[in-house]
Amino acid sequence: MKLYITLLPMKTGGYRVAESVDYRFAAITKLFGYDFRSGELLAWLDDEKKESIGSEWINIEKERGKIVLYDLSPFFGDDSYSSINSMLEEAESFEMSVENFREVLQKWEELRTSRPDIILIVIHEDNHLSLEIDPSVIQQYQDAGYAFDSNKK
Repeated sequence: MKLYITLLPMKTGGYRVAESVDYRFAAITKLFGYDFRSGELLAWLDDEKKESIGSEWINIEKERGKIVLYDLSPFFGDDSYSSINSMLEEAESFEMSVENFREVLQKWEELRTSRPDIILIVIHEDNHLSLEIDPSVIQQYQDAGYAFDSNKK
């Protein structure tokens, strides 16, 4: 089943999530917040020497030809972990292809400037991620009943 969440613009310039989110979206939405500067993730992706990047909320790894997003938010303020590796062992993660990650980041760079009124973040059955802004496409998702259920993982 496809899952989606809705991003709505805030007066402060960012976007807010309109629905409750599970770990997949918790990590994904950090890509589109204030955790990373414009172009920073694309530059990291193109740097073959760098294997990870992150913030206190998310860690992103290049692993086995994939991109893995780790949700670190449950560990924020928890000083019992000796290293980031010990946190990653317990963290929920979302895995996607490098090509899909690049595609999403490039689309986000466009949307960051154009600031549409609504952005739908869609996780397709094969963990392919897309950012939808076309009102007719958004309506199709809503009409099809692909509403996000925060009780399912």
